Amino acid sequence: MLRLLSWLALLTEFVVACPYWAFRFVITTLVFNPRLGRLRLIVAPAILYVLFALTLTYVYAPIRGLAGQMWMAKVLTYADERSLGTAIYDVKGRFVGIFDPLLDSEEDFNATGHPIELPGYIAYPDHKSLHVGEVPEDYWQCLRYQEDRHLGGLINPFGIDLYGVLKIPVSTVERTFSTGHLGFGGSTLAMQLARIFFKTPPSAHESAAEKLSRKLKEWWLAPVIQWRLTQGGDATAMKRWAANHFPLAQRTGGQELYGVEQTSLVLFGKPASGLSRAEQYALAAAVNQPVILIAGTPALQARRNASWRREAGSRAKGCAEALITDSGERRAVEAELDRLAASPPEPRAMPDTEEALAGLTPVSSVRAGANPVFRSNALLPSVKYGVRDELKHRYGFGWRSKVSAVHLTLDAAENLRFREREKDALSILDRRFHDHLNPHYTLSLDGVDTGGDANAVPRRVPDVIIAAADERGRLVRYFETNFNAAYFGSAAARDPQTGRYDKAREARAIASIGKIVAAVAIANEGTDRPTSGWLDTRSPATGLEACGHGQERRLRSAQVSFACSLNAPLEWRTAQIPLGKLEHLVDGFGITLTEPVNSAANLAKSLVVGHVAASPRTVHRMAATVLASLAGDASAPVPLPTLLDSLSLSEAGATDAEAAGVVPDRLIKPEARAMLKAFLAAPLCYKHGTLNHLSDWCAERRPGVALHFAKTGTRGTGAVDPEADDTVDLWVAGGIKFASGPAFSYVLVIGSGSPSDPFARDLYAGQVAEPLLRVLLADLEGTANAPPKQLTEAR
Repeated sequence: MLRLLSWLALLTEFVVACPYWAFRFVITTLVFNPRLGRLRLIVAPAILYVLFALTLTYVYAPIRGLAGQMWMAKVLTYADERSLGTAIYDVKGRFVGIFDPLLDSEEDFNATGHPIELPGYIAYPDHKSLHVGEVPEDYWQCLRYQEDRHLGGLINPFGIDLYGVLKIPVSTVERTFSTGHLGFGGSTLAMQLARIFFKTPPSAHESAAEKLSRKLKEWWLAPVIQWRLTQGGDATAMKRWAANHFPLAQRTGGQELYGVEQTSLVLFGKPASGLSRAEQYALAAAVNQPVILIAGTPALQARRNASWRREAGSRAKGCAEALITDSGERRAVEAELDRLAASPPEPRAMPDTEEALAGLTPVSSVRAGANPVFRSNALLPSVKYGVRDELKHRYGFGWRSKVSAVHLTLDAAENLRFREREKDALSILDRRFHDHLNPHYTLSLDGVDTGGDANAVPRRVPDVIIAAADERGRLVRYFETNFNAAYFGSAAARDPQTGRYDKAREARAIASIGKIVAAVAIANEGTDRPTSGWLDTRSPATGLEACGHGQERRLRSAQVSFACSLNAPLEWRTAQIPLGKLEHLVDGFGITLTEPVNSAANLAKSLVVGHVAASPRTVHRMAATVLASLAGDASAPVPLPTLLDSLSLSEAGATDAEAAGVVPDRLIKPEARAMLKAFLAAPLCYKHGTLNHLSDWCAERRPGVALHFAKTGTRGTGAVDPEADDTVDLWVAGGIKFASGPAFSYVLVIGSGSPSDPFARDLYAGQVAEPLLRVLLADLEGTANAPPKQLTEAR
């Protein structure tokens, strides 16, 4: 036992003394040895630098890597999450672009260019990428070979490469002479990731002190990053970060392209999973030398060509020579690299969008091809806001951490063309009703020419919402003029804490659209016909078949009452229906009551006059429910219309399921369908109806249309001021079924939504809706009558 303790004491003494003996040897024999003469001036710094490199790699790095996990592990995880971009694909599976990160909240994205101090965290400027599910293996192998071939080995076990540190003096001299600027080298993948996430990229304008400071910061962060990403010797996380976070292309209209997935879609027009070995090598070679996407001046084009030849040629070929052992496969990859290197790749714009983007300037068109954010903004100018709000309604403000890709219900190019046609129609309406618009409003989206008058009153566009959905509730056309996604609900109805929509807070009155509920209630009773007489206390003395008003008490037919949207006779008839039945319909359709109800007469008045509230989306579903019943498909639930065909979810346990829909048969009796159809087709088909200017779209008059109904609504300020003729909102909701089979529901809203801010005077829904609805109906007719394959793709 004593001998064992003696040996342990000697071993401890040896371990403690070794560093001292080594240091003494270096100092006395090498550094301060007088026999070396002036050679000491070279040997001493060299030996000290080697000691520094050894200490940095094997002493400092592991201690820093382990200790840094205590306060940086969560920061790194959150930094990775913050970079997750949301891809957008349209109904044909085409990559439209990336969801604009500027639409995230400040806590989710920092685009200021400067760090922002948040509670307990510093938010550095962000990038966005599309995170790959499976890292392309050849990309990773080439990247590791070129940038960090000793990763995880004896030379670079903890994020600092010993050879890289030892080569810094030589590489510094080489880079300084070749570029004319002081330069350092020796960066590992972990150090390069530190640059990206904490914004310490090299710059030709850095001073020597700034360059040294940057290198020290990278040494400070790299061990923590590599320790975090290679725990237990598993480099899977490092591979994923290397695939997601390096900038691989530049000159994309102010945005670099980060990550393999995004760059592959733009450069090669396919996802990362479809890249060939040569293409993977070319992308790996672009790390630290991003591909220049957009041509410019002759000098820039020459640089672009030379850079691409270096990347796809020499650098990528270096990987092929080093990593491919089979000579035949190596020659094939090198041949493909030669073809790639012949000319830089042009950005791949989304197919079939040339006509849709024809209105853009040439520069903007090129940007739309190269920049996924700009592309989605150009192709989906209002859809993107609707998508964001629908995602907030499902997941709250944290939607981005749960959703990695959105698959839309509509064709992006077709919807953009539809948008341009509606914009033209609005310009016509602006000229036609200019004198009716309040001075601070316009219906033209092209802006207002003030003639250089600095004192001119700025004008804005009211909410103009036009949406159409197929029989499954998938929106096939979506148009909004403003960026508040009013289709999905009023701002006041969105919970400021979560971002979700709460229908109980909805205050946007739906005007005479509420008469649809009355029509269903009356038809369910089964006692009325289109010719039934209902008491109108505001009838004219003569001309009861038209829409005039007076002070007489006369009977008006049910058909005239609905065609002309007469309040008095409809209120009289609806008040005779039991309160419970009316409440059942109100709850079933999702209508919000804005005032107390204690009797059938009270609720009947609220419905008929429109003193009930709902979002345009809710009204749209009400029209879709009626359409499903009248078309005979009344047993399946009718969901809220949606822009989201499907989602790719990035968070385990997240779900993209919406709440259960409305079953038409539970609200509308089968025997009520004939009368309901007669009531709600009257505004279109009756000669004095509120939509008589669209009578050519009545199913009885238009070949190819099997069913069409619509109801208008005009909301004024009468509830506030009975003498005023100000117009707050104009509504139209309806549904159309074509003889070829497809059926579509739709809603149209024009207005401010606020009685204190009417947008016009003495305007009615029938007047303003006609040109806008004509565009929509013609568009839907074209879709319905498209060849079967095209129709399937569009839907």
